Amino acid sequence: MAEHRRQLDIAVIGAGILGLATTEALVRLGVDVTCFDGRPPGRGLSGGLTRTFRHRHDSEQVVGLAVAGKEGFDRWAKRLGRRLIGDEGVVYAGMTPDHAAGMRAHGVEHRFADPAEHRSLFGPLAPVSGPLLVDPDGGAIRAKRTIDALAGWVGDRIVQADIHSVTVPPDGDGVEIQTTESIYRARHVVICAGTAAPRLGAGVGFDMPVRSALHARPHFRLRDGYRGEPLPCWVDITGEFGEKVYGSPIGSTGRYVLGLIGPDVDVPFDAAGALPPGSTMDEHVRRLQSYVRRALPGLDSEPVGIRVCVMTKLPAGSDAFRVWHTGGVTAIAGHNLFKLAPVLGELLAESAVDDVLPARLRLAGATALRAA
Repeated sequence: MAEHRRQLDIAVIGAGILGLATTEALVRLGVDVTCFDGRPPGRGLSGGLTRTFRHRHDSEQVVGLAVAGKEGFDRWAKRLGRRLIGDEGVVYAGMTPDHAAGMRAHGVEHRFADPAEHRSLFGPLAPVSGPLLVDPDGGAIRAKRTIDALAGWVGDRIVQADIHSVTVPPDGDGVEIQTTESIYRARHVVICAGTAAPRLGAGVGFDMPVRSALHARPHFRLRDGYRGEPLPCWVDITGEFGEKVYGSPIGSTGRYVLGLIGPDVDVPFDAAGALPPGSTMDEHVRRLQSYVRRALPGLDSEPVGIRVCVMTKLPAGSDAFRVWHTGGVTAIAGHNLFKLAPVLGELLAESAVDDVLPARLRLAGATALRAA
C-alpha cells in the first residue's frame, strides 16, 4: 500500500446520531475507530432540539427495536446524569387495536382512552370524536443534549473532513476513503451519511434508493392559560381537523413543534439542493396554522420559529430503513431513526467488528437488505 495513505481500523462516516452512536459503541468495545464529518456533530439530519420517541410502528420488528432503543437511551441518560427522553408520553388519534399489535407483542404498556379524557391527556387539545391511544413511556427526546453527550464521550475520535469517495481498491487492501484532509485505508467503513449515503455507497456497489426532501416544522407557543397542563408528543392520523400531523414539545420551553403527515408534505430537492419550480414551504406552514386553530386552541397559531428539515426516505415508507453490507463496508439509510440510534449503533458496531450483517438486522424483513 502506498505510504501516503493513512491506515485505520474502523471508520465511521457521519457524525449525526447514528454515526455518533456507532462510534460510541465501538469506543466502549475498545476498538480503534475514527468518525468523519465535514460539519460539527449533529448539524445535518440530526439537527434541532427535539424528536419524538414512540413505540408504535406498523412493523412488529421495528417495535422490538424501539424497545431496545428506549433501554439504550436510559443507559445513556444514567451515564450522563440527565434525562434524554421526557416523561410526557405520546398520544395518538385515529388508532385502532390493530395499530397497537406490535406494542402488545412486545409487552409495551399502552391503553385506549375515552375521547372525553382529551384535556387531561393533552391540555391544548380540542374535543375529539374517537378514542386516544396512550403510550406513557414515550416522550420528547432531548435531541441536542443527546448529540452533545455522544460527541463528548467520543471526543477526539471525530475528524472534521468532507468525504469525497469510498471505494474498494484494486489491490484489495482494505477500503479507501478520500477526504479533504487525507487519503485513508480502513479495515471496515460504516456509512451513516444521510443525504450523502447514496453517493458514497455507490462507490462500493450499493444501489440506495433514497429520496431527499425538505419538510417544514414550525414552532408554536403554548398559551399562558395552559401552562402546567399535559403536553405530550402527538400523532393525529384522523384528518378530523383538516390535516394529519405529528408534534412534540421542546423540553420545558413552552414551545411545541408540529409537522404534516402524508404523501404531499415534503418538497423534493436534487443532489445540488435545487427545488422544483414554484416550490415553497409557506403553504405547509399555513396548513399547520389552520390545524392549530381547529385542533389545538391551547397553542398560539402564529409560529415563533420554524425549522426546515431534510428527510431521507426509502420507497417502503416513512418508518423504513435499510442496511447494506458487503465485505469491508456497511451502510444505513432511512427516516425516523433518531429513536432507534442506541440499538442501531450497537448493531452497526457489531457489523464493523465482525464484518457480517448481524442477525437482528437480517431478520428485520423488509427493513434490511444485504448486498452481494
